[in-house]
Amino acid sequence: MVKVVDQVTEPKRKRFNKNKKKAWRKKADITEVEERLEEQRREERYGGPLEERKDSEMMFVDLGDGEGEASQADQENEAEFTLEYTVDEVPGSAGEVKLKPRKVKLKTPKLKSHQFINGLPGAKPPHKPRKKQGTLTVAMKKKKELQSKDPKQIKKRKEAVKQMLGDLQRKTKRPKSVISSKYTTDLWEEGADEVTQECKKKGLEESFIGSISDYYRRQRRMKPIKVPKIRHVPTSKLDPVSIPHAGASYNPSHQSHQKLLLRAVKQEEKRLKKIRKIEKATIKMFPTIDKAPTAKSWLTEMSEGLPKAYEEEEETEEPAEDCEEQENEETLPLQQNGEQGEQQAMNSKTVVVSNDSVTVSSKPITERKTKKVRRKEKRQKLQKLKKLKEKEDRIRSSNIYKLKTYQKEIASEEMEEQKRSASRRAHKEQLKFMPRRLANMKFEEEEIPVNLGDELADSLRTVVPAVELLEERFKNMQRRNLLEPRLKHKLKRKYKPKVVLKRGHREELAKMEKMEFSD
Repeated sequence: MVKVVDQVTEPKRKRFNKNKKKAWRKKADITEVEERLEEQRREERYGGPLEERKDSEMMFVDLGDGEGEASQADQENEAEFTLEYTVDEVPGSAGEVKLKPRKVKLKTPKLKSHQFINGLPGAKPPHKPRKKQGTLTVAMKKKKELQSKDPKQIKKRKEAVKQMLGDLQRKTKRPKSVISSKYTTDLWEEGADEVTQECKKKGLEESFIGSISDYYRRQRRMKPIKVPKIRHVPTSKLDPVSIPHAGASYNPSHQSHQKLLLRAVKQEEKRLKKIRKIEKATIKMFPTIDKAPTAKSWLTEMSEGLPKAYEEEEETEEPAEDCEEQENEETLPLQQNGEQGEQQAMNSKTVVVSNDSVTVSSKPITERKTKKVRRKEKRQKLQKLKKLKEKEDRIRSSNIYKLKTYQKEIASEEMEEQKRSASRRAHKEQLKFMPRRLANMKFEEEEIPVNLGDELADSLRTVVPAVELLEERFKNMQRRNLLEPRLKHKLKRKYKPKVVLKRGHREELAKMEKMEFSD
């Protein structure tokens, strides 16, 4: 049995993920959209869509086969050019060309290849032309009529128009200072920006204006970067390429060769002196094994100056009588001194006896001064102060006659200060020709390349370069403070750690393995 299907069902559309751009491009079907756009472009070429075109543009009156009058556009297209001149050679002249008027004027039609340069006739422009300034739409006219009745709306409109005009002027017109060729104002000078000018107009204090303009320029990123003063100052005054000494030549004179040898000897002496200094402080400070102190020598050294055994026995045998006499002589003056001290103490101390207790005070008894004595002391004190003041005035007045000596002293001090400043300047200038301390290490001069008299080459063919060029350039840059002094980097070898099982662990592992095999 064959079933007859009346209706044909459309095939089901394949579903796919649209959450990625890859699927949009590959799996999306945009043929319908492209066809619609192509049709729209074709309609625009032929004067726009049919719904928007007028009847007069689509319909025309048929007047027969060429009997009717052609339109003005067709007449213009079919207009002919007339050629009134011909190019002929003048007889008797060497290739001279001359224009000669034609007897019969030729007519040639216009080229049809330039027919559509100005567009198709009757086709609308693809973009709508901009409206001229001053044209008003119907809605704008109605709005204007309503605003003309309300005075508040008029005021608002005037302000809005004024603001718009101001914005336009700022955009289109340049300020007069820019138009004029005289660039007298500095853009980066303080007070040249708009913020400072506005602050001055409002009458703010000058102490606040600087900080406000600084903040504004920093936020707007208008503030220039401050270049350090020493940016263009050279690090050293030494030449980039130093000229070698005359004694380093392959054929030097005897005098210049001797001078270079002397410099090399002095350099070597300095190096050896440093080594000797280090050795003196380390190796030579301690004695060798054969000269090292023993226990016996240490005991003799430590017991130096102490009394020996036989001397102690002799001292003990001295008669005891002499000792007793000396003791008696020493005790007598001590007793006399003690009696005198007691008398002085009694004079200085005061004993106050009461019924219950006795108090002793170290302060001496002083009688109370009378008014007469006090007045006398005050008068003497004032006289003393008066005399001191008179003396100071007398010295000050006499100093007027010492002006010349003071002037000489000031002049001598100024001269000394000038000498000191000149010496400081000279020292500073000298430092510019010397390497600075840029790192932990000091700059060490390379060895002076010098050949002895026997080592001098006989000819240029046998000359050997004394210095490696890269090393010499590197040292030169360190000398001119462009690079810091440094040591050659040494690679440290890292050994892989050796893994060893302990004996106890090894035994335990063996036991565990046996248990596994038995299972």
